[in-house]
Amino acid sequence: MRNASHTLFFAAVAASATLLSSCDVGLPAGRTPHREGNRLDMGDQLKLKPQRKDLFGTRPTGLMEPQPGTVAVGETPYPYAQNEADKAGAELKNPLEPTPAVLAHGKFVYENVCIACHGPKGAGDGTVTALFPKPPSLMTQKVREWPDGQLFHRPMRGQNSMPSHARQVDQHDAWSVVLWIREMEKSEPVAPETAPSPGGKS
Repeated sequence: MRNASHTLFFAAVAASATLLSSCDVGLPAGRTPHREGNRLDMGDQLKLKPQRKDLFGTRPTGLMEPQPGTVAVGETPYPYAQNEADKAGAELKNPLEPTPAVLAHGKFVYENVCIACHGPKGAGDGTVTALFPKPPSLMTQKVREWPDGQLFHRPMRGQNSMPSHARQVDQHDAWSVVLWIREMEKSEPVAPETAPSPGGKS
């Protein structure tokens, strides 16, 4: 009788151990060495995580929206409206000098952002003009006579079918592109004035 009770006892212990291990209750398991069945480890607690929904599953809050008026470090808000190109041209001065390093940077930005529409020499013959309206040449006398600030204003605010590029290039990039365009004007012939295509850029 006693042996039978011992056998039943050990069988019950073995069954309990098997059950506990399969249910992950009270035994170390998972990616952390001491995760317990009560799931109270810090790795398991509710928390905000980047690009995930909030604790109530309603909306993403891991990346919080900036407060109104917040400005990124090193960024200066552009103060001119889209229709204030003349004002920008009169008031803005290029803060950069056409040093070899600045021109190299301007060329790099132009060839990675502007060239698709404006073409390698600013003639408005970029590859996307096969599908979209061709922009006027940047080599016309009209553009050559624009103050640097007016040329800078175009990528900042956009014009006609060209959207603002202020999120793609910062102001340092845009000013360096202005200098690179001025550099191209030195070696490229003056292009004739042409009427912009419907919805075209100028």
